[in-house]
Amino acid sequence: MRLSHYALALTIILLAITGYLAWEAQEEAKGARKELELVRRQQAAQEMAMPAKPDTVANLPPPPASPTSSLPPLAGSDLMPGTPAAYASPAAAAAPLTDLQKQLLGMPAFAKVIEVHNDQGFAVISAGKDKQLASGMKFDVRRGNGLVGRVIVGETIEAAEAVVDIDNTVVLPGVHIEAGDELILPIRK
Repeated sequence: MRLSHYALALTIILLAITGYLAWEAQEEAKGARKELELVRRQQAAQEMAMPAKPDTVANLPPPPASPTSSLPPLAGSDLMPGTPAAYASPAAAAAPLTDLQKQLLGMPAFAKVIEVHNDQGFAVISAGKDKQLASGMKFDVRRGNGLVGRVIVGETIEAAEAVVDIDNTVVLPGVHIEAGDELILPIRK
């Protein structure tokens, strides 16, 4: 009889401890969400306080004609996203799309990059639990008809947003993931 009383008391104590730990975890998650929202507000305030950057690229004169213009463009030079049309050679502009570029353009976008922190190695995307996102999922990042990198979904997944880690082993040198880039399913593993 006494043994069953001890077992019942021990069960109640364990349930109380489990309930407390669950409540504590929820409170910690709420605090993390509030902290993330505070950081976003601070970043928005800093961006609004910064003066607008002048558009210096548009004011640059066109590049001088090269004496080696008879050389073909570098291999893959038409794949670099974001190359201004004024700097692309006529042969590269008229080149037909490769099979890989056609495949890239034909894939539906899963999500878009909302904000990027390249110096810290992460970005925020416009998909979350609403699209059954899970930690560890990999996506290629597309800009136009070219790939600019790969991201891996991290631990922070909210209803309609998630934090992804930038996979620096797949990013092209000199190319950075930017807000507005699209996430697609990986082309190759």
